[in-house]
Amino acid sequence: MDALTQTKILSQLSSRFIEKTSASAKNAVKVPVHEFTDRERLRQEKKTFFRDTPLLLGLSTDLPENDSYLATNETGQPLLLTRDADGRFRAFLNVCRHRGAQIAEIGRGRKRRFTCPFHAWNYSNTGELIAINRESSFGCVDKDGLGLTELPCLEANGMLWVRPTVGNSFTEADVMGGLSGEFENWLKHEHLFSEAQVIEADINWKLAIDTFGENYHFDVLHKSSLANDIVGNLQTWDRFERNGRMVFAGKEAFQYLHEQEIPIEKWPYRDVTLNVYFFYPNCIFLVDRAGIDILKMYPDPEDPAKSKTHHSYYMRPELLDHLQQEGRNTLEESRFVGFNKIVVDEDYAAATTVQAGAASGAQDHFVFGKNEPALQHYHSRHREALGLAPLEALMN
Repeated sequence: MDALTQTKILSQLSSRFIEKTSASAKNAVKVPVHEFTDRERLRQEKKTFFRDTPLLLGLSTDLPENDSYLATNETGQPLLLTRDADGRFRAFLNVCRHRGAQIAEIGRGRKRRFTCPFHAWNYSNTGELIAINRESSFGCVDKDGLGLTELPCLEANGMLWVRPTVGNSFTEADVMGGLSGEFENWLKHEHLFSEAQVIEADINWKLAIDTFGENYHFDVLHKSSLANDIVGNLQTWDRFERNGRMVFAGKEAFQYLHEQEIPIEKWPYRDVTLNVYFFYPNCIFLVDRAGIDILKMYPDPEDPAKSKTHHSYYMRPELLDHLQQEGRNTLEESRFVGFNKIVVDEDYAAATTVQAGAASGAQDHFVFGKNEPALQHYHSRHREALGLAPLEALMN
């Protein structure tokens, strides 16, 4: 994010901080409750969003050097991401072409070759089938036609994108929606991968995304936690095609900056804000003073009331430099300890009751307020992709 954009956002937050207002949509809207409970809807979502759509899977630093790899099943497909000897990013189905076993264990590391644990077929990190175990006794096959199945992928602005289904390529414009320059700036200095976790929850995957979609609830649900750090019901909102950006204000910092009448141009943007990006269709991307958090929400294959959140934390370079000056490379406490006290123990716990409410038959719709524009955006973009009618507006 460039300095001009930062100043513009800080000015908006400052005005709204003084006026006690927030970004607003035109109207409140109705959201059908069955979006969170319907199995047919889940079937459509799995194909549209998690097979046919490019997904943000991580940062370039997840493949930090040539011949590094990352194997994951998080999308529901067995995926193998590699960086070859020339530094090129590639993505494959992590499936041996002999009998379909996964050739790489889930995890990350550095390898030029992968050997299938079932029958020892050997593949390069560029996808070629190099050797067949006991080939003379196996029989005559064309190794050139039995390489790993390659998937459309893209590395741009320090980010790794993959569509988990074979098909045509996609472009940076397809996935970034006008945010390329902003993220080229955010990620021009490497944020190294630090740690990862998976959060299993009894909530629909869209409810998991929704917990990050507004701070209207901060002064209530988080009154003893996050509300001490972030000003509640105060945010900016900007749409970038299917993506979006919210920015929240640090409570103590904004109080001090206004009391001291410090010019906005001198405010340390990243230290006084929390930046919340939505990357279509399922990713929340957080930028704050400590680094970057990427949260990818995935549905349960069968149950619309269950989901998994794959969460990775990447440390801010300045923080890593500070730690190294103290003779260490990691935080004294996992980033996830404090994070989970808020997101798991408060946000997802509340969302579990929302999921139960959705299944109860108490109502046929929820309401997203004017002060929840990001929620309206998420769900509207999903409905567009599924060919559904726009959300019904509640007219004043």
